[in-house]
Amino acid sequence: MKESIRRIQQEGHSESLLKLVKRIDNMSLGVEYMKTYKEYAFFTLHARNGLCWYHEGIVEKSSSLLLELCLNGTIEVDVKTRRVVRVDGKKVKGITHKQVLDLSDDGERWEGDVLNDQPYGWGVLYDSEGEKAYEGFRVGEVNVCYGRSYYSDIQKVEYEGEWCEGKRLGRGIQYDRNGNIVFEGEWVNDEHAEQRVVLSGDDQFLHNRIEELIVKDNSCNGREWISFDFSILVNLRVLEVGDECFENVKEMKMIGLNRLERVVIGKRCFTQIKSEWPGYDPTRHFYLKNCKRLKELNIGCGSFNDYSMCAIENVPSLEVIEMGRLNESSINFLHASLELKGDSQGLK
Repeated sequence: MKESIRRIQQEGHSESLLKLVKRIDNMSLGVEYMKTYKEYAFFTLHARNGLCWYHEGIVEKSSSLLLELCLNGTIEVDVKTRRVVRVDGKKVKGITHKQVLDLSDDGERWEGDVLNDQPYGWGVLYDSEGEKAYEGFRVGEVNVCYGRSYYSDIQKVEYEGEWCEGKRLGRGIQYDRNGNIVFEGEWVNDEHAEQRVVLSGDDQFLHNRIEELIVKDNSCNGREWISFDFSILVNLRVLEVGDECFENVKEMKMIGLNRLERVVIGKRCFTQIKSEWPGYDPTRHFYLKNCKRLKELNIGCGSFNDYSMCAIENVPSLEVIEMGRLNESSINFLHASLELKGDSQGLK
C-alpha cells in the first residue's frame, strides 16, 4: 500500500485519489492492530456508503505508548514523557514546547506544544474565563489519544483517560463534582461501552469489545459484510443471528475467541442461494477454531448451503452441534468437506 501511495504521488494523480488510497491503508491497519493487540485495542467499526468497514480507535502498545487510528491517519504518543512519537508512521519535526497560543478573541488559549500555529501535542486548554478546560494531547481543535477534561467552574477533573478524534474512546474514568468515581471502564463515542449490541436493518455500528451480538432477521446483507472477520470481536461470548442474514459473507471466521460460549444461526443465512438445491462456490468457507469455551453451535436449515468448506478445530468444550432439523430439508454445507479436529469428548 505504501508503494501505491508513492507511485500515485510520483505520477501526479489527484489529491482525492491519494486520500482514498490512504484511507484504505488505514482501514487495513485497523484490522491488523485489532488482531495484533487483541486485548489492548479499542475500535469502533462503521459501514460507510454500503461498501466497506472503516475503523477508528486506540491501541495500547505498551504501558505508556498509545496509538490513535482513524480514516485520516495515525498518531502515536508517549503518555509518560508527554511527547508525540510519530504521525502516520513518521517522526514529526518542528514541534515547539512551552508555547502560549491565543485561540480566540474571547480569551481561549493553549499552553503547550505547538506546530504551525496550532496545538500539536501535550498542553493545557484554557476557556474564555481563564479556567483550565482540558489537559492532554491535542491536535488543532481535537483532543487525541489521552487527556483529562475539567469541571471548569471548580477546576476538578471530570474525565481522565483515552480519546479518539475528540471523543472518549477506550479506557477512562469519569468523576462527579466531589471527586468520586462515577464510572471506570471502557468508552465508545463519549458513552459507556455497551456490552450487548443489536444489529437490525441499516443500524450497522459495532465496537470490538462487545460480549453479545444479536442480529435481527434480514439484516447485514449489504456488500460491506463480504470481508468481515468475527474474530476481531475478542470479548464475544454469544452470537445470535436471525433468519436470512449475512448473505454476502464469503468467509465466516471465528478464530481464537477464547470467551465465546454459544453460537446460534437462523435459517438461510450466509448464502445468496435460497433454492432447494444450491450450487457450489469454492470461495465460501466456514472456520471455527481455537474457541476453548464454546459449548453450543446451532445452525438453521439452508444456512451455508453453498459453502465449500466447514472446518471446526480445537473446541474442547463443545457439547452440541446441531445443523438443520431432522424432519426438514436442511442442506447445510451441501457441497462442503467437513473437518472436525481436536478433543470434543462431550460432543452430542
